[in-house]
Amino acid sequence: MEIFFLGVGEACDTAHGNSSSLITASNGARILLDCGFSVPHQYFRTVEQPDALDCIWISHFHGDHFLGLPLLFLRLWQLGRTRPLAIVGQKGIDLKVRAALELAYPTFEKKLSFTFEFHRLHAQETISLAGMTWSAALTQHSQYNLGLRLEDGLTKFYYSGDGRAGKHARELIRGCDFVVHESFSMIDTYPYHGSVNSTLQLADELEIGQVALVHLDHEVRRNELETVKKMVNARPNTLLPVAEDCVRF
Repeated sequence: MEIFFLGVGEACDTAHGNSSSLITASNGARILLDCGFSVPHQYFRTVEQPDALDCIWISHFHGDHFLGLPLLFLRLWQLGRTRPLAIVGQKGIDLKVRAALELAYPTFEKKLSFTFEFHRLHAQETISLAGMTWSAALTQHSQYNLGLRLEDGLTKFYYSGDGRAGKHARELIRGCDFVVHESFSMIDTYPYHGSVNSTLQLADELEIGQVALVHLDHEVRRNELETVKKMVNARPNTLLPVAEDCVRF
């Protein structure tokens, strides 16, 4: 697999964009992981072909994880996309996505040159899509958030969305080749967010290949970045990515 980091920040981070990544599987399938406010502009700086995207995963319904979708759809339409677009997420994914599009651009869905194919994925459930296995688990967050494990037959990958990893999420993380995990604070300060320390503990306990820390509080980046960098640099296979970093694993 390959991961291209479109953004690595939290909702209000003006420098690093909303956390989102573009995954390319071994079979060539491309999956967009979350699509917050800042993501479409970064995506289209990277990908110009309208039909190149196969699937979109939405971890939860906070704005910095899904309210970039209307702009993404608009630009795909402008570029002439014709392929159906698969959108995967929790119960209500179809209603939320269509409501966001209608709010941003009333009646615009009727004009689209492509259709949506919605796929629901529930906690502790597995589906097959785009030649891969998709498994989900609930994390500890203020909104219902699903962590996602993707397997393409060669590689195992986990994306947290937001929230601390509970029992079932830890089961998905265990043994993954690459994990992208939100690490909002330095220590577990907030009950519904992960931290730098807790993410590094996961890496130690769950036999992770590589781990990337994203979604840091912009105040942590501003005031404690050098401390975080020292922690990361002291550990093999630990990354603090920035937008446009690309990693193959």
